[in-house]
Amino acid sequence: MGNTWIIDMRHFDYRDEEVHKFSASALNLWGYFGMIIEAAFVKPPHSTATGLPCRRRPRRVPCSGVIQAEVHPAGNQLRWWCPVCGDNGQISNWEGTRWAPSAGPALTSMPSSAELLGRESASSLRLLAPKVIEGTIEWDEEQEGQLPKIVTTARKTFTWEELGKELMTYEGFPIRIKIGRA
Repeated sequence: MGNTWIIDMRHFDYRDEEVHKFSASALNLWGYFGMIIEAAFVKPPHSTATGLPCRRRPRRVPCSGVIQAEVHPAGNQLRWWCPVCGDNGQISNWEGTRWAPSAGPALTSMPSSAELLGRESASSLRLLAPKVIEGTIEWDEEQEGQLPKIVTTARKTFTWEELGKELMTYEGFPIRIKIGRA
């Protein structure tokens, strides 16, 4: 059985210069709730799927669920849940906080905890730490040069299809592709 969260986002808002007062795990959890708000507002109308993987790890195994969310018709509350593990909650009062929707369809972006702290986050929350895949693009004999294979710096090899499947776990997330020297 998952947790039930009743969240007032005003309680989690802070000035950027106060970030040092909070632990990385607290900032990551608050950021996760912010990501639920963002996902709820950028999804297609009449859809509950957010594309946001569940954060829970029942028995230390990542939950396979995808967070579902629906915004109250008045637009001032949202309800979210994981259909697999039962984690759920209600989020309100994001207006006037760093997680408030902008005038457009997307929300204002919140810097990651690692960016705010100016160092790498030690959090085990796989969603909020940026996913970085570094390596080289190489010739794939099986594809006769039509599609590449990716060899990571950890010497793991992905076909283009395998890389696509890996990336689909982050559906709805922004992506940046950088080719060239650092």
